[in-house]
Amino acid sequence: MKIASLIRMVGQNVRRSKKNLVMSSIGIIVGISTFVFFLGLGEGIKNVVLGRIFLVDQVEVVQKKFDTGLTHDESFLGLGSRQLDDNIVQEFKKVPGVKDVYPKMKFTFPTRGHGGEQIFGKDIATELIADGIEPSLVSDEIQNINDFKDFDQEATCKADADCVDGRTCQNGVCQKMPCEYSEKTRLTDCPGLSYCAEDTSACEYPIPVLVSHHLLEIYNGSLATALKNAKGTKMPKLTERAIMGFQLNITFGKSFLGRSTGKPLTRRIRLVGFSDKAITIGVTMPIGYVKRLNGIYSGSESSELYHSLILKVKDQTSVPQIVQAVRDMGFDLADSTENAEKAANIIKTVESVFALVSFVIVAIAAINISQLFFMIIYQRRREIGVLRALGASRHDVRSIILGEASVIGLFGGVLGTGVGFGASKLVDYVATHLPEFPYKPDTFFAFPAWVWMAALGMAILFCLLGAFFPANAAARQEPAQALVQ
Repeated sequence: MKIASLIRMVGQNVRRSKKNLVMSSIGIIVGISTFVFFLGLGEGIKNVVLGRIFLVDQVEVVQKKFDTGLTHDESFLGLGSRQLDDNIVQEFKKVPGVKDVYPKMKFTFPTRGHGGEQIFGKDIATELIADGIEPSLVSDEIQNINDFKDFDQEATCKADADCVDGRTCQNGVCQKMPCEYSEKTRLTDCPGLSYCAEDTSACEYPIPVLVSHHLLEIYNGSLATALKNAKGTKMPKLTERAIMGFQLNITFGKSFLGRSTGKPLTRRIRLVGFSDKAITIGVTMPIGYVKRLNGIYSGSESSELYHSLILKVKDQTSVPQIVQAVRDMGFDLADSTENAEKAANIIKTVESVFALVSFVIVAIAAINISQLFFMIIYQRRREIGVLRALGASRHDVRSIILGEASVIGLFGGVLGTGVGFGASKLVDYVATHLPEFPYKPDTFFAFPAWVWMAALGMAILFCLLGAFFPANAAARQEPAQALVQ
């Protein structure tokens, strides 16, 4: 039978039995809508958990810690773990599957921040946690990566325009402009964003910093409602755009908890962007600043040792081999990496359970479809006999029945995906009326193209499976036997 004739006959049969076929597709619609809804929910949660809270495209390495039973320490009974330095960085770059290695370094001395009246209505003072990373690690997240670089590094120039605010081009090198520090003139003596530093009597450029999206989420979700400003009202909720460029004074070597042996220095930091790779609580700056400051306040050794290494992976399938290489080299995984692995496994398990529930619903629907087609075949036994007597082959009969099943599957699959997608939009609409909370996404769902393909494919497949045995039974009927019944 030609394809055109087959399509015409399938269409005629569907129109004749449309009431029964629509009723039989209800189970398919319910199962597919459940499948689409829960897969979309799982993918949406995965995007938040593994894309924002935990990062799965990287492995973070830390020094191996020894458990003494009372505390975890990097050395025990004179046994020390390998140090994370530039030599180790080169070793990890040679590990198969590692795309690149980015060191991270934390402050090893007390620091405090103070300021913020323009945002909070009053100056605040707080202990400040900070770390440093290579700017190239966040080049794909920061709109203008040139804002996030080590401005205190010696820069070559041909003209003053090649230098940052507060510096002039002298003998091919950007030099700091001298200034006279005073409480009244420190904001105006230096051009642009630069300011006059008391200890150097020179124009300094603010240290660029990044803040984690999580920190803003935590502030808006909890702290803004708990804290009050100078007028006794609640702190305002902030947006990324509103606080971009925000500056804060920061004192190195001195805090509420103590001070270092070196002379404290006061500088300014300036917020230039948000990144999921920034430290969760605190600020992240180019690693060059951290190296120099650690050398000043904690000694030269502190400026050469990293607190962790970020291993960017070429492909997520290589993560298990990289993790094993990390342990073989005598290092541990950071808690963030271990938590990412656990979270990924939990999400996969939950997705599998919901997918299984959907499969069961669709399988039950396939059984109903099988019963429906056995009934239809019984009603059409004479018609099938006539077709066979007129020359239709068993393959033709089987193709007609399976073609009708495919139509049911396509119809149920399209409606099921529509119902599942509509349910997701309803949930998102309801969620917009919920109070703000940390990591609250714009949508709880994500629908990659493969979800739609899988949903339609499953609907058609299960309908074909349900109609397979009735189709075979119809194809085996002898024409004479069917006509005399």
